[in-house]
Formats: sequence, structure tokens, C-alpha cells
Amino acid sequence: MDRVVIENKPDFPVDSCFAKIEYVKLGNTGDVLIGQVTHLLFTPDHIIVGDNRNANAVFVFDRKGNARTVINRFGRGPQEYLSIEDVFLTPDKKTIGITDRAGQKLLYFDLDGRFKWKTSLPFSCNKTEWIDDETMMLISDGVHINSSPVFESYPDKEDLLFITDTTAQNIHGSTFVNPFDVHIFHHRPLNVKRFDDRIYACKAFGDTIYQVTKESIFPRYWLDMKEIGGVANFGKDITAEKLDAAPNYTNFPNIYVESDDYALFILTKKNLMFPVLFNKQTKKTYNVDPSHSRTALGMHLLFAKFAHDKQFVAAVPAFQFLAFCPDVPGVELQNEIKEGLTDEDNPVLLFYTLKDPDTPAVD
Repeated sequence: MDRVVIENKPDFPVDSCFAKIEYVKLGNTGDVLIGQVTHLLFTPDHIIVGDNRNANAVFVFDRKGNARTVINRFGRGPQEYLSIEDVFLTPDKKTIGITDRAGQKLLYFDLDGRFKWKTSLPFSCNKTEWIDDETMMLISDGVHINSSPVFESYPDKEDLLFITDTTAQNIHGSTFVNPFDVHIFHHRPLNVKRFDDRIYACKAFGDTIYQVTKESIFPRYWLDMKEIGGVANFGKDITAEKLDAAPNYTNFPNIYVESDDYALFILTKKNLMFPVLFNKQTKKTYNVDPSHSRTALGMHLLFAKFAHDKQFVAAVPAFQFLAFCPDVPGVELQNEIKEGLTDEDNPVLLFYTLKDPDTPAVD
């Protein structure tokens, strides 16, 4: 486990945290446009985008951004979904899985958008991940699980993470007891993310991020927030009203992204962003100034939700590149990106190669 010490120390400009920015324009997908990139997956030859907020569809592009297919199967049929809660890949990265929480099933498609098979879910799932060819992981919201016949004799119904076989019907084990009272605190109790081959889980408003493998679940990062008055690991007495009434809380709302070399943790301090960059090799932390950027594309780094290999990835709506941009560093790249772009185009992916900040912020 890495101890990530969060300190009160000078901030570094966000622009000093990246060495290079590359981009991919996501191409034309016809009448079905990406409204918001909620899922982003990579294979050696493909970029897979999920949008469960607006389009309610999954889009497949090649690595240059050319559209290949759109999976748009909203409906009640056996090969259709009522909702897209999650999008994932099988271990061979040749099959796309869709978690239909409302329909309580998993649908599988090949990379050309053709339906392959479906699996029923034993309960309403927030997230699904294949760990290997024989094992998968299901995440519960802790609310509807008792009604499933799969759990009639299962002793740990209040757990949130379940390890099953790939039929999703045979439970091998479970962990992470729900820390909250689901009747008074309606918040997703367990946050799970995958970055390439690494799967992480963290309890809501916790301070520890765990890594999940087939063999074990172990603490990967501990955010030591003592110096900045951090509050973590709320219990069953917490309510939304208590959180709203405590504006001075500093906590970790499970917002983070991790590449091969760096992790970026976004804490909240007095209801403001408190970004911390962590070098995984040197174990050093750098507080990042969240208030402004001196370059055209710098601030998008702090809103990167995805990563691949050594880069953080931010998905930026096309219209944001069309706004006026002053003559600042990076404006040439912004102008290059907006060439031929319209506000009705799909988002642009920005790929940030990071480095240690080398100059503290100067007022």
C-alpha cells in the first residue's frame, strides 16, 4: 500500500504537470451523437465510448477516431437494454459487455456491434467487471439484494462486492459491508474503477482505495488527510443533511484517475477542489492549483476521468474548442483541433503525458 500524504503546501500550476498533449477527434456517428462520455475503453485497435446519460448507446471507433459501429438497442427485447449502467470488456478485449441494471441482465456484443449472448443478473448491479476468463465481479447498491433467490441461503447479503463465475449465478465470495443506512442515506456506497488491467474499489467518503484481483483484495492507496483536517469513513449515522451542514469537511469523494506512472486524487476542501498529483515511483505528492490555467488546454487535465497506459484522458465537448481563446501557450493546438469542428460534432479526447511539476505557482 502507498501512503499518499496530503499536506498544506504551495500549489503547482496545472500547466506544470504535463509534458505533452495529444488528441483524437471522435468521428461522425450519424443521427446518434455522444452527449457525454461516461465510459471509455481501449483495445489495441479500438476506442469504445459509452454514453448512458444522453445517447444511451455504445460507440466503437478505431484508434484514429473513425466511427466503426454504434450499439443502440434501447427496448424490452431479448437483445435490447432498458438502461446502460456499465460498459466493460471481456479479458480478450474482443467482446463488449453492457450492464442493464433496469432489465437485470448483461448483454454481450462483438466489436462490430453484433449481438453474441446475454446473462441474467441475480440482483440490480451498479458495475460489472470480468477479472479473468472464469471470474467476474458484481457490485450491489445494497438495496434490492434481499429479494434475489440466489441469496436465500447466502450469509453476507449486506456485502457490496461479489465474486462470481461468468454466469453471474454462482457466488464464490464477497466483501465490503455497506457502511451506510440505505434507508436514510441514498448514495452509491462502493465506487469501482478499472484502469487498463487494474481494478480498484473504494467506499464512499473513505480514505483507502483497494485493488481487486482474483486471488485477493488489498489496500493500494491510503490517503493520509490529517494535516488538512480530512474526515473519512463515515458510518451508519451519516445523512445527506449532515454532509450539507458541514461545509468545512475535507474529504475524498472517490474522484481519481491513475495511469502507469501517476495518480491524481481530487479531494474537496471547504467545498472546493483540492487536486493532488502522486508520483507512483518516487511516492511524492504535489498539490495542484485548481483555480486557473495559463495554457489553452491545461485545465482539462483536472477533469480527466480516464487513463490508458502512461496518459490521462479527458473527453471534451466539441463546442468548448470553438469558444474564443486568447493568444496563450497551447492555442496553436487548440486552433488545430477546432479546424473543421462544429458544435454538433462528437467530443474530442485529449491525451496528457504527465511529468513532475518543476516550478511552484507564482502569484
